[in-house]
Amino acid sequence: MSQILTFPRSLRSSADDNMPHIGFSLTGAHKPKTTEIERVHLFMTSGFTVKDGASFSGLDLGMLNAAKVVTENKKLGDNAKKTEQLFSKTDKTVMGLKAIEGLTGDAGGLSAKAAMEAGVAFNPQTALAFEGVELRSFEFAFKMVPESKEEAEDSRKIENWFRKYMYPEKDGAYALKYPPKFKIQFFKGEEENKFMPMIHDCYLAGVSVNVNPDGNSFYLDGQPTAIELSLSFSESKQLTRGDLYNKSTGSRDPEYDYSRPGSYPEGKAEGKSE
Repeated sequence: MSQILTFPRSLRSSADDNMPHIGFSLTGAHKPKTTEIERVHLFMTSGFTVKDGASFSGLDLGMLNAAKVVTENKKLGDNAKKTEQLFSKTDKTVMGLKAIEGLTGDAGGLSAKAAMEAGVAFNPQTALAFEGVELRSFEFAFKMVPESKEEAEDSRKIENWFRKYMYPEKDGAYALKYPPKFKIQFFKGEEENKFMPMIHDCYLAGVSVNVNPDGNSFYLDGQPTAIELSLSFSESKQLTRGDLYNKSTGSRDPEYDYSRPGSYPEGKAEGKSE
């Protein structure tokens, strides 16, 4: 039977007292049919950061806009202005130098030198172009100091559970099967904490373990007395506004409350280890 592990073990009773904590479970198409650990609940870390970002780049529209002016003018037919009437003398100078630069690659910097001597520069009319949304990543760090042999065994299992399912499986000589995704949720007691950020399904991108960070001490059976477990997760897809906010969820404040697509099957953060 699969286990539900918590660390520390006192977190199980604390769940009844609305203690904030974090739940991790495997999900997605590549989730194993059976696992030795169903999910893990760990104490809430301090200083958790969520960073949302969008990508933009500068797009130079100067020459395109000039070409558009010429094209639109030609559509006027008999009422069209002469090309020399469309642009100032300085405009024609910098556009001519820009055209030479485009044709020659400005070998030797001749067009740049000419522009400098004339004391003029081409206005690129740069606009900001939206390119997309950055994939979000999340960092968690847990310092686990077992207070019993049983908690030391729990910490060992938890560490290896994360590491095991970060890795893919080998399938044949040249193929690798994707690892499962992780579902990450914040809880307040047994209920999901609606005031904490929503994280979509993630891949575990890194596991780092610092053994005995405060001193070189071990239990009699050889287990370290403390480990620092650092986990790096990356969301498996780019998000749009509808992935986070959805007015149809019936939330108390649908404009600004996260829409949460699902929770654990039981809907609770039960913390019993079997």
